[in-house]
Formats: sequence, C-alpha cells, structure tokens
Amino acid sequence: MLNVNFWQDFLKIISNIQVKNIETGFHVEGVLTITIDDIARLANVSKATVSKVINGYPGVNQKTRKIVLSIMRKYNYWPNATARSLTTNRSYLIGLFVASELNNSFFREVIAGIEKKLGSLGYDILYFANKRPDNTGIHYGYLEKCLNRHVDGAIMLSYIRNELADFDSLLCSNIPQVYVDLDLQSDYASYIISNNQKSAETAVSYLHSLGHKKIGYLDGTMLSKPAADRYQGFCTTIKKLDLITRPEWICHGEFTEEYGYQTMLQLLQLPDLPTAWIIQDNIAIGAIHAFRKLGYQIPNDFSIIGFDDIELSRHYDLTTVRQDKLKMGKAAAELLLNILNGHNKSPIILDTQLIVRGSCQISM
Repeated sequence: MLNVNFWQDFLKIISNIQVKNIETGFHVEGVLTITIDDIARLANVSKATVSKVINGYPGVNQKTRKIVLSIMRKYNYWPNATARSLTTNRSYLIGLFVASELNNSFFREVIAGIEKKLGSLGYDILYFANKRPDNTGIHYGYLEKCLNRHVDGAIMLSYIRNELADFDSLLCSNIPQVYVDLDLQSDYASYIISNNQKSAETAVSYLHSLGHKKIGYLDGTMLSKPAADRYQGFCTTIKKLDLITRPEWICHGEFTEEYGYQTMLQLLQLPDLPTAWIIQDNIAIGAIHAFRKLGYQIPNDFSIIGFDDIELSRHYDLTTVRQDKLKMGKAAAELLLNILNGHNKSPIILDTQLIVRGSCQISM
C-alpha cells in the first residue's frame, strides 16, 4: 500500500507541470520552461528580434541570429504552428499537386528538392490527392482545396495542356503558385522549366558528331510542354544539319517503359531503319528491352540517347541529356517563396547537360 509521503510527493510534481500556450511556443512547464520572453532576455535582444529569427524575416544580423538559435536549441524551444500563423498570417503549409504518381522517377527527385528547400525554412508540405469528388455535384477543384487547407501557396507538378481549364480559378486567385514543366503565369503564378528545346538540339548534334545521318525519335505526348519543346528542337536541328528522319520513325505516346517496349517492337519491323534513336529515358528503358528481345545490341546495332537522366539511366549505361531535377525542385520552392514575399516572379529556365555513357558509338 502506498504511504502518505508518496502521494504528497506525487501531487507536488503534478502541481509543477502546467501547460502553457504562449505567443510562439508550446511548452510543458517543469519539462520545458523557456518562453519567447526568456529567449529575448538571454540573448539580450527584443522580443520582436526573436520573432524575426523564428519566422525567418530579414533585418537580423548573422551574429544575433546565431545567438537566438543557439538558445532555442539549448532549451529545446520550438514555435507553436497555430500561434505562429496568427502572428504571421501564414500557415507554413505548401500544397503539392502531382498529376502523376509520387513514385514517378523524374518528379521524385524534384519533390526531394522542394522538400529540402522548404523544410529548411520551417515549411511543411501537404500532398493533395489529385482526384476530386464527382458524385456530389459540388465543384471542388485546386482553388477550393488550397482555401480549405489554408496553404500559403501551391506547387503543381507534371500537368499537361489538356488540363489547362482546371487551373482558371486558381490562376485568378491571390494564392501564390508555381508550375513545374507547364508555362502558366498570372499576378500570383509563375513557372519553372528546363531548356527542353536546347536538350533536343544537344542530342541531335551529338549523334551528328558521331557520324549518324538517319535518326528516329520517341517521346511522350505532345500535350506535354517539355515533349513539345523537344520535338521542335529536334526538327529544327535535323533540318539545320541536313540529316534524315521519316514520319514512321517518329512516335509520341506515354512516358512509360511499356510504351517504349511495344512501340519499338513495331518499329523494328520496318524495312528501313535509322542508325540512331533519340528516346526519352523512361521510354528508352522499354525500347532497350525490345532491342534485346529481337537480338539487337546497343550500341553495336543502334545508338540511343535519352532525355532527363532518370535514376535507371545509369544502370542501362544510357547516354542522355540531364535535367537537374533536384535543382529544379529547390528553384521551384524559391520561386514560390519569392511570390509569397512579393519579390521577383519571373519564370526560370534551367540549363541541361549532356551525359555521355555507353549507348552511342560512331556510325560506320
């Protein structure tokens, strides 16, 4: 049986533990007693200065910022999200809309870049399910989702041109938004994209430097802004270098291995074939399997160069034109923050880079 002294000690401990919800922190006294006022006193700065450090505002010199952050770490102080949003009128939530699956090999790296940049600044990312209710008769689109979840802004990934009308209400709103690989703009919207036309020019020029004169081409749907730009670059450079391509050697479809596999099986039945192919990476992986199935060797029988440099590319020794996907994600996040803070919202066009591996050789 517990004695009286035990209960007296227990009640004394309980009486010293009280929950407080103060302006920018959530604390349990007796476990964590530091407050924003304490931080200001210990750092010998004003409460306003501490608030600026917590919320990432400019105007605080680096030495002071380090002192404040050091004290916060020492006492395990963290801002309360609800109180912080009341102070700053921000939720510190960014909505992420992804048209493709999250495990898409290209956008997975873009998302990693977004997370790295936003996470370092105290933002959380809210992944929105792309599907909307279709049995209620109530319109619940991108704008409504953003408003309902009180996000500070939104990033839209992997959408194509036949979906443009779905963005009308969002584009007309004052919610900051950034589109990746889709060139939409408004007062509160901008976009980021790689120089895809130049990517195609690089691919054609590289094959030309190896002596290839007959070149085939496989890419995703022309409703995709990157695919459309690449095809324009392909056609321009083929003409400029006086090379040969034919309509039956050019295909546009899905950005999938299965599409590449099935399409290449059919193309290889043609009586006349190019010596080299330019094929988007996902599609190229499937095409390589088709070549192997029919007994062809890469690069002995055909040279292949891809676009994007997805993770699998290096495992297939695929020469490709790289998009810096991690950089794209970080830049998309930075652009969104610029719009959110009323700064420059000019579109960003990123350079690409030729990555030479073993899937191309000199044409004999």
